[in-house]
Amino acid sequence: MTESTDSTSTSGTRERAANLKQRLREDGKQRIESGKRAAADQIEEIADAIDKASAHLDESQPRLASYATRLADRVGGIATHLREDSIEDLYRQVRQVAARHPGMFLLGSAALGLAIARFMKASGEDLEASYEDLGAQAESEARDWGESEQEQNPSFYRQSASSQTYGATQRGP
Repeated sequence: MTESTDSTSTSGTRERAANLKQRLREDGKQRIESGKRAAADQIEEIADAIDKASAHLDESQPRLASYATRLADRVGGIATHLREDSIEDLYRQVRQVAARHPGMFLLGSAALGLAIARFMKASGEDLEASYEDLGAQAESEARDWGESEQEQNPSFYRQSASSQTYGATQRGP
């Protein structure tokens, strides 16, 4: 009977592990999909900004405006691909580009890495500035609180402090 109990507990453990693995996989896919949607939205905003710039340039520099319009279309196409294609499809496409054009893939990867690094640095500086502002505000509030409590009156300290206050014995004649 112990062998059947052991095999039952082992199969139950395996089943729980398989369920956990499946839940983690699904959770990971959901997180990737939400990140993919957010990236697509940001890329679409960039495409819109490029398109607005091309409309502005259309009057003064039509050739540059046409390049900007084409760039906006391609950037918008990337956003569309991110929204519509699955992670597996995107992965396969990236592998195909890397196999066909390794130099372009390396340059694109380097450019993407620099863009991410700059974004992270800028985010860090914004966060650091927020902490500095918060620290300055806290110091100001602490200073204001201290001033209102004792009103920076020197006689307050002289009146309240005497030899008796600190338990000193008086010496004298």
